[in-house]
Amino acid sequence: MKYDKAMTGMKRTSRTTLVTALAVLGSAAAALVLQACGPDIHASQEGEPYLHAATTHTIHIQPGYELEREFAGEVRAGQSSDLGFELAGQVTELLVDEGEAISEGQVLARLDTDLLLSRRGELKAQSEELRAELETVRADFERVERLQRENLASERELGNLAGRVRVLEASLERVQATRDANEIRIQKSELRAPFDSRIATRHIDSGVVVDAGAPVFSLVESGVREIRAGVPVALAENLQAGSEMPVRAGQADTRGQVIQVGPVVNQATRSRAVRVAIDQDWSPGEIAYLGIPVEVEEEGTWLPDSAVTEGVRGTWVVYVAVPQGDGRATLEPRSVIIHHASGGKLYVSGAIANGERVVSGGLHRYAPGQLVRPMEAPTIADA
Repeated sequence: MKYDKAMTGMKRTSRTTLVTALAVLGSAAAALVLQACGPDIHASQEGEPYLHAATTHTIHIQPGYELEREFAGEVRAGQSSDLGFELAGQVTELLVDEGEAISEGQVLARLDTDLLLSRRGELKAQSEELRAELETVRADFERVERLQRENLASERELGNLAGRVRVLEASLERVQATRDANEIRIQKSELRAPFDSRIATRHIDSGVVVDAGAPVFSLVESGVREIRAGVPVALAENLQAGSEMPVRAGQADTRGQVIQVGPVVNQATRSRAVRVAIDQDWSPGEIAYLGIPVEVEEEGTWLPDSAVTEGVRGTWVVYVAVPQGDGRATLEPRSVIIHHASGGKLYVSGAIANGERVVSGGLHRYAPGQLVRPMEAPTIADA
């Protein structure tokens, strides 16, 4: 019994000590909480609520905007040709192959010229024969002419010799013309490059007999490139020869200069062909794009894309900071229409007025009717 009473007394003492300790700890924790929250409590008691700072942009309404439309075209060489011999014959040599760079006047291929060389020798012999005969006849003419002055020869004999001289001279000229034509055929048996270019395609192999004009090589001019694209009639009329425009192909960008605007309208596409020269050695056949500025008449303003959020039923909304005095403003939602997006900026119109200020970012932190401290940000420039 004594042991039970002692244990009961110890339990009561432990409970009293535990209660006392918890009371002390509670008081200390409460003091710490009050100390930490003291300034906010005082601020709340003083009636000064915390206001979020909202970065805003001032709206500048403009009558329209400029956008750049792209039109696809094809890169072409300044000159390209399917090159062949003017004469028919057997190809004996091909001196270049596909992909090689060639210069103007360079020999690319040759035809068999054995018959032409043989003809050259024959014509040379004929020419020498005629010259020898002509010299003899001229000597006879001069001798008869002297005798005729002494009345020792008839005029008929003199006339016959004079006619014979003229015939031989004409025959010599004819043979010389034939020799010249034969030399031209020998020269044309060599296929030469008409301009600095590259071999795009080789169409035949050595040893093949080709017809006159049959293509042997396809050439594309080196270093001279242009783009040919179809542009709608209304835009093509505003382009002038010599004007510049941005051009791109793949990841490469450059500036091009208008060479010419075609006078004929394509009946299928209702467009006119525009030729633009470029200073890049892009491959012929590559797709390139011409950038042509277009003026759009639509009253509105440019805003950063972070200033617009999605509203109900597919609408777009901005938050206008309506001044309330003392540097405060109330956020008012306004519906807008997005007309164009470019480089992180949106061109919009709607229930907004010139000079109003819209929240430019962080719209997830705000709600309609919220009181904020507006702060001005740099003005969005026209795209």
